[in-house]
Parts: sequence; structure tokens; C-alpha cells
Amino acid sequence: MTDSMILSIKLLFLMGFTLHNLEESAWLPEWSKQARKFHAPVEKSHYIFATIIITMIGYLVTLVDILSDEPGSIPNYLYLGFIGMMGVNAILPHLVATLLLKKYAPGLLTGILLNLPISIVIIKEYLHKGVEVYLLILSIAIVTGLVLFSLKYLFKLGEKLLRYG
Repeated sequence: MTDSMILSIKLLFLMGFTLHNLEESAWLPEWSKQARKFHAPVEKSHYIFATIIITMIGYLVTLVDILSDEPGSIPNYLYLGFIGMMGVNAILPHLVATLLLKKYAPGLLTGILLNLPISIVIIKEYLHKGVEVYLLILSIAIVTGLVLFSLKYLFKLGEKLLRYG
């Protein structure tokens, strides 16, 4: 795959990631009120605040990866961790929640149709470039853990900022 094709796929991922976050922002807060098993209820404005921050981080991580252009570098593993997290996110929680609750989980469609396949293409390309599988898995686990950990605090920060803003 050429460098320009990889760049195009990375930009396509950002589009899918953004659409995914827009889909979640529109419907997940209301869904969370009936899906306590999978997501603590969250106010729409707090969720949107957190989503904006996570989206900005996704863009920043992608930009740094594009600029560094070094497969196997720390910025590259950070990027692949983020990409991998979004691919996994399509399955867990979105697909699993939809199946278990028998109710559509917001983000499933964009996750399954956009984020998962694009993530697979990008990760497959980097594996061909020599990225270590165990470091890839570790980076996905670390980034996923950090994002999940940060969400609770981003919701609280959004609540404080929006209450006084």
C-alpha cells in the first residue's frame, strides 16, 4: 500500500471516528438511562463535552503519527492503540450491548461499518511494516484503559464547567 493510500485511510478513519462520536452524542445519553448494565446514566451536555475532548485527542494522536511516520515508534504505538481501541469498541460494548439488551446501542452502526474495518486495514498495514504484535496488543490495552479511566473524570469536568460556564 502506498503512503498516500495509508494517509487517505487514516483520514477516512478520522471521518468514521467523528461520525461515530456524533452518533453516540445524539443518542447515547438517553440510551444510557435504560442501559445501566452497560453505561452509567450520563447527561447529554456532559457526554458531549467528554466526546469532544476524546475526539480532539484522536485527531492529535493521528496528526502526530502522520508527522512522525515511523512504524514501531512510541507515537505510532499510541496511534495504533487508539485505532485498536475504536475497533474493539465496535464489538464491546456496542455489539454486545445491542445483542444482550435487544435494543440498538448508539454507535453500533458507525462502529461496525466504519471504525472496525478501517481499524483492521490500518493495523494490518502496520503489521506488514514490522510492528510487534505483543506491543500492539499492549498499546490497545493501555490506551483503552486510559480512555475508560478518563471518561468518568471528563464527565465530571464537563459537569463543573457547564454548570459555572
